[in-house]
Amino acid sequence: MNNNLVSYSSLFFNIPKENFPKCLVGKWKNSAVHSESTIHQISPYIGKMKSTMAHEIIATFTRENDVIYDPFCGSGTIAFEAWKLNRNIIANDLSIYAYVITHAKLFPYLSLKKAFDEINAAAKQAKMFIPSVDLRKIPQWVRLFFNSKTLRETIAWSQILLSKESYFILSSLLGILHHQRPGFLSYPSSHTVPYLREKKYPRNLYPELYQYRPVQERLEKKIERILKRVPELNPKLKRQCLMRNASDFIPNQKVNAIITSPPYMRQLDYGRDNRLRLWFLGEKNWKSLDNIISPHESDFLKLFKSCLKTWQNILLPNGLCILVVGDTYSRQYKMKLPDVIVRMATKEVGGYSMIYKYTELIPNDRRVRRGCNGSLTETILVFRKD
Repeated sequence: MNNNLVSYSSLFFNIPKENFPKCLVGKWKNSAVHSESTIHQISPYIGKMKSTMAHEIIATFTRENDVIYDPFCGSGTIAFEAWKLNRNIIANDLSIYAYVITHAKLFPYLSLKKAFDEINAAAKQAKMFIPSVDLRKIPQWVRLFFNSKTLRETIAWSQILLSKESYFILSSLLGILHHQRPGFLSYPSSHTVPYLREKKYPRNLYPELYQYRPVQERLEKKIERILKRVPELNPKLKRQCLMRNASDFIPNQKVNAIITSPPYMRQLDYGRDNRLRLWFLGEKNWKSLDNIISPHESDFLKLFKSCLKTWQNILLPNGLCILVVGDTYSRQYKMKLPDVIVRMATKEVGGYSMIYKYTELIPNDRRVRRGCNGSLTETILVFRKD
């Protein structure tokens, strides 16, 4: 460990210098499903950061009442953990799906009564809307996933909730959109990435999985599951959720820390893998969206260099830029992505000093595409604004 790291850790985080390199190690290796807030489970998101990892990073490197900015917020894991830890949060993402579920986590219903009142109000509107849904205008690939009656209901509910900006209920609906379990709305399909499982669950052997599934009763049960384990949350803290281009967006206030996990140079396709949920949110062209939110290497490197420049104008003096990145290899730089970012931040863009770096193996059971090519490790990079 270098001397700058020792003095910075001792001064700002009250972590004994001999323990600082180990302060995060192993804190997030086990499953968090049964210990994290159930609000994190409102709707699936491919490649999302583990909640225990986000928690430890925020707790280690920031203080209560700090302002944290996540420019690539994805599923809102960092945003919600920051709020839970009494930090103010500004979250941002260009994907409407990421925006909706992050907004839901930052502005949840905290009682079943309030949530059910909203559901009942939406149900009355949806009932009036259902007869006007013309399935002939719905793409064939969408119709393949649903019983026709269920599909009409789901379209009505999603459009009503979207128009009302009822993002918590809408996210809950997206969370039960597709799976093979009875509590979900689609024909048998995968949960995270939508593809049908008709061969595994043939219609003649599993007829119950192809029948009509009413939306409201499943939505209410989903809400009950989401609100099962909710921490104490301070509603007075600032929570903001935006859809801006991270490369040039500057919030209306300076921040103590930027904490984010940027896209890994097209290793994940956030548009394609969320295409069904995106369709119900009005995003019809997931391929075009992927070019923006899942950029290939050259576009990603341009984007990230622009971000590093912009973030200089956002961070307070001595503010921290904390990045969690995979080990994607850059053909342009002929090195792995963490090393590329270090070079960009400290030499090409400048104005940053690296004070902490930690790399950990990603267990196979934490990877959505298990056993396939992709990042095998992830690295935490902590930079200080000079």
